[in-house]
Amino acid sequence: MIDRDKSERIAGLIARLDDPNSDAREKAAIELLDIGEPAVDQLIGALSHLSWRVRHYAAWALGQVGHTRAVEPLIGALHDENPAVQDWAASALGEIGDKRAVEPLIEILRSPNPDVRRNAASALGWLGDTRAVKPLVALLSDADAQVRGSAAEALGRIGDSSAAEPLIAALGDGDDWVRGCAAQALGRLRSTQAAERLMAVLLEEGRWSRYHSSWALGEIGDRRAIEPLQTISSTNDMFLQRRTAEALAKLGVK
Repeated sequence: MIDRDKSERIAGLIARLDDPNSDAREKAAIELLDIGEPAVDQLIGALSHLSWRVRHYAAWALGQVGHTRAVEPLIGALHDENPAVQDWAASALGEIGDKRAVEPLIEILRSPNPDVRRNAASALGWLGDTRAVKPLVALLSDADAQVRGSAAEALGRIGDSSAAEPLIAALGDGDDWVRGCAAQALGRLRSTQAAERLMAVLLEEGRWSRYHSSWALGEIGDRRAIEPLQTISSTNDMFLQRRTAEALAKLGVK
């Protein structure tokens, strides 16, 4: 139980989450976060508030506080009428990391809203449950590039080797950021079968795909990557230059 004064303060802060001034809303949300666990029950109640703004901030705050008592209410918020609330509920469930959220998050990967699909995919990556692998692989063909990239990143975090082949295929995606996410995921998987394709990516166009392919090849440890890494090490791109140097060091090249 919390005392009456604190309860009234929390209620006042929740009311300010609907303030027309965005600075006031954000200040109230941060103050609720600072209160932490004592605010959880009232924040859960705020998931049913008439204002979508209040529900939105409540979902965010519950994810940041990270109490498992919020898991079931946040699962319910995945079906909120407002996509912004669904979006933050998905993110919050990923932050909390409770496996009860896996199947509900898989279900909303079919949402018509790309932001909801993207955050649900990311949350599943943080949860790290292999039940999500097949639906996330399917999402590598999503119409939205950010969704495809989030799905690739999530597969890398889950770390199931069965995702390697579809991630290798994703290295041919038309979007450079998606190709980079796929390369990074393959590095996390330390997929030796991806090494040749990643070496080829180094010599293709695309800043992010080359950057993450360099890192991935360092993680995989295939010394055949030394020559293509050296080929691009003289690039004018300082970030790519640094990444290739790091990869070469991992492969034993000083």
